[in-house]
Amino acid sequence: MNTVVLHKGDAALHGGLFLAALAVVAVCMPGSPWPWYMLLPLLLYVGLVLALPRLRRTAPRLALGRMGGAPLGCAAALSAATAAVLVGFHVLARPEVTVLAASIPASAFGPLVLAGVCFSFVNAALEELVVRGVLWEALAKEWNAAVALGVTAVLFGLGHLHGYPPGPLGVVLAGLYGVALGLLRWWAGGLGLIVACHVIADATIFSLLVSSGAFSGSGE
Repeated sequence: MNTVVLHKGDAALHGGLFLAALAVVAVCMPGSPWPWYMLLPLLLYVGLVLALPRLRRTAPRLALGRMGGAPLGCAAALSAATAAVLVGFHVLARPEVTVLAASIPASAFGPLVLAGVCFSFVNAALEELVVRGVLWEALAKEWNAAVALGVTAVLFGLGHLHGYPPGPLGVVLAGLYGVALGLLRWWAGGLGLIVACHVIADATIFSLLVSSGAFSGSGE
C-alpha cells in the first residue's frame, strides 16, 4: 500500500482553494440564501479535488473520531450547557428573530417539525465540514492543532454576526462555542461528536424561533 507524503504547502493549497471557492460564490452569487452560501463553495472545492490528481492524493482525511467514553460525556455536558445559554439569552434579551427566520426556507420542508430536523442536521453538518473539517485539517497540517483551534474559533464567531444570538455578543458567544467544539474535535479526533453537539444547538435555536412566532404562515 502506497503512503501519501504531504509536502509543506499541500495543506495550505487545500485551505486556499476552499477560501477561493467561498470568494467566488460570494462575488458571483452575492446574498445567496441558506444553505447555498456554504453548500456551493463546498461542492466547488470537492469538484476541484476530484478533478485534479494531486488534490485527490493530498485531500483532508476527515473522520468521525471517538464516539464514546469521556468525550461523549463532555459532548453531552456541552450540549446541555449550550441549550441553557441559548434559552437564557432568548428569555433575557428577547432578540428580534424575524429576519433570521426569513433566511431559513422552512416552508420548503413541509411541517415545521420536519423543517427543524432538516435545518438542524444540514446546517450543523455543513458548518462543521467547512470550519472544523476542511479548514481545520488544512491549518493543523500546515501549522498545528492549536493554530487550527484559534483560527477556526475566530472564523466561526465572525461567521455568526448575523446568526443567533445576533450582534457582537453573538460573535463572542459563537467564538467561545467554537473553542469548545474545537477542543472536543481535537480530543475526539474527528467530527462525529461535534456535529452531534451542533445539531442540538441548532435544534434549540430553531425551537426558539418557532416559540417566538417567527415562522408564522410557514405551515403547521
